[in-house]
Amino acid sequence: MPEDVRVLVPVAILSGQVIPEPLIRFLSRGTIVVLAYHEIPEQTAPEQAREQFEPKAHEELADLVETIESLGGTAETRLVFTHESEQTIERVATEADCDVVLLSNPAQSVERLIVPVKEHISVDRIATVVSALSQDPSIDITLFHVATDESGVADGEDLLGDVSDELVVRGVQRDNLSRMVTVSSTPLQAIVDAADHHDVIVMGEEEPTLRGRLFGETSERVAERTLSPVLVVRNPTEPDEEQ
Repeated sequence: MPEDVRVLVPVAILSGQVIPEPLIRFLSRGTIVVLAYHEIPEQTAPEQAREQFEPKAHEELADLVETIESLGGTAETRLVFTHESEQTIERVATEADCDVVLLSNPAQSVERLIVPVKEHISVDRIATVVSALSQDPSIDITLFHVATDESGVADGEDLLGDVSDELVVRGVQRDNLSRMVTVSSTPLQAIVDAADHHDVIVMGEEEPTLRGRLFGETSERVAERTLSPVLVVRNPTEPDEEQ
């Protein structure tokens, strides 16, 4: 039986942001943790914002939870007024022990997943999430790897083979899996191009780098350049070391 996965769904609750029903239905195979947030100006105290906006925010949140439950999902909720939404999303993802964070884009249907896989990304974490959310036999899954030159193609094929085998062990039908290795000096663009033919993108979280801090993680840049939602599979949280 697939493991339960916890999916953080950040929603700018007072900005009219809509989570499409096909995406909710897909995510409802896990536990949906709705982070309803409202970003406020630096000079505004959260207590002041809560007093002003909380009733309307609760109303919008209740409507979203009702929709999730009507589509068969289970929802937990957090309501936050914040000066820094990105920091809040990261904090709540950790506090709520979420496996995945949604970077939302429209999704008219969820029938085709693409899973870009690179070296040093946890195969086990990716397989856990993909298998849990993709037990529906109508969902096709493309495992995708970008090699920077021809010498990396064989290793890429081996990597995708490992992921494919792990997904089958976890209950995904092999007939629903396909593998694609492409050679490109611009991996980001290769992922964006491939994603155009799919409904949802599932990507592993990257280790922090200077480039990521300057330009954003690959998952964030993919979300900005495609029309598909991106699910970011978080790295396991390491326990704090005792001092």
